[in-house]
Amino acid sequence: MRGRIAVAGSLLLATACTTAVPGTPHPQTGRVTKVPAASTDPCSVITNDEAAAAGLSAPGEPKPGRPESRVPPGCVWHSGKPDGSTDDEITVFYSTDLPVGDYYPSRPDGHEQFGGITWDHYRGPLGDVECDLAVTLSSKSFLALSGQNYADPAKACDVVRKIAPIVAGHLAR
Repeated sequence: MRGRIAVAGSLLLATACTTAVPGTPHPQTGRVTKVPAASTDPCSVITNDEAAAAGLSAPGEPKPGRPESRVPPGCVWHSGKPDGSTDDEITVFYSTDLPVGDYYPSRPDGHEQFGGITWDHYRGPLGDVECDLAVTLSSKSFLALSGQNYADPAKACDVVRKIAPIVAGHLAR
């Protein structure tokens, strides 16, 4: 008798927890709140909420790759500052068919840890006003963060270092 009561109770609990809700779920338009696990879209590695919390405008602005110049697809998040300068904006590049060594003309000049990942630090082509951090994902795949600050070169890496742990949290390991 106890066995029948236990089985009946289990069935009752199972049916009570499986109530169907009519309709089809749809994400809110224009909001990336969770990065798809296998996404290689550079605009998907920072959600709108994360961008806003970092002082960037959202959503990011997609930039097509330029294979003839060895530039992978990118996405730009502009600074949320009202002056409209490019200082403190960030560009994410996501390559799936170009080795990191073919993108950067020189070797990294240092390494930094963010979000449990070792990022290679590269000097930008314009010198101290630019700051790049890149992580190699495979022999032909990498993700790079590029920032700049023309008004105060000492702050060129600030936004990149602020965003690196966020992006690291979205990369598959």
